[in-house]
Amino acid sequence: MARWAPQETDTMAAIAGEVITQVGTNRTVVAIDGQDGTDLERVAAALVSGFAQHGVHAMAAAAPSSDIDVLRSDIVIPFRTTGAGDGVLVVHGTGLLAPRTRTLWRWSLWVEQESGRLERRADVKIAASAVLDVTDPEHPRREWNDAC
Repeated sequence: MARWAPQETDTMAAIAGEVITQVGTNRTVVAIDGQDGTDLERVAAALVSGFAQHGVHAMAAAAPSSDIDVLRSDIVIPFRTTGAGDGVLVVHGTGLLAPRTRTLWRWSLWVEQESGRLERRADVKIAASAVLDVTDPEHPRREWNDAC
């Protein structure tokens, strides 16, 4: 018997709702980082669609670098200063949850898949606001990275 799993659109709408509840949508910058081999661009696009389901304007951007100064000057500051009111920017790229860059984001998502799970980056997963398993990209699962 097949096991039921939520569709990508449902999972990403739920994650967008979590972001809205936890940090709001007033020029909010969200980071998506992940395990090697994960399609971060797809996850970012799906999260943007999730925000749209809540009536929140969002857009995605690829990180030009993992350097904090470049990210701040090229991505974060322009987004926060050139607009007014609600809006979410979803930035995706490798190294965005490194210790030095973590402070740039209001909320963050770590993306992983079953392959290579033994090499999990516990330090990054603990720093992330949420963890997403995309072993089945059509049915991604929000993981609860807690200790209880």
